[in-house]
Amino acid sequence: MRRSAGHSLVELVLVLVLLGLLLAFGLPRIAGLGDRIAVHRAASELASFYDVSRYAAIMRARRVRLEFAADTLRAVYESAVDSEFLGRPGPSHLGVRLRVSRSVIRVGPTGLGWGAANTKLVLMRGVAAESLTTSRLGRIKHWR
Repeated sequence: MRRSAGHSLVELVLVLVLLGLLLAFGLPRIAGLGDRIAVHRAASELASFYDVSRYAAIMRARRVRLEFAADTLRAVYESAVDSEFLGRPGPSHLGVRLRVSRSVIRVGPTGLGWGAANTKLVLMRGVAAESLTTSRLGRIKHWR
């Protein structure tokens, strides 16, 4: 009589143990990957917000005030009557914490930063962190 093509209990237990070990070692890396993706996206959004606001200051030849908060980002044309022209949700909508050295900076009509020299924006979530630094020349540097 031939034996059936089924699997023995020992083989099934061995496969389950191997799968459990692979999951135990792989799961923390997958969780860290989600943190890194969220932080990188928040940093990219923050950098693009800064660049758009800076170019708006240059195009309109007006001073722009940038306000950074965890829940909202605002760009305002400064004049006798301030007018907000750009608002976006802050990094907290991605579950990312924001720490800034200056919460308000200004960009002049030429694109140069006023009070922006070495302003550091640090984004953190779980095990991942990235930072952005502004210069007085109006540039922004993304540190990973």
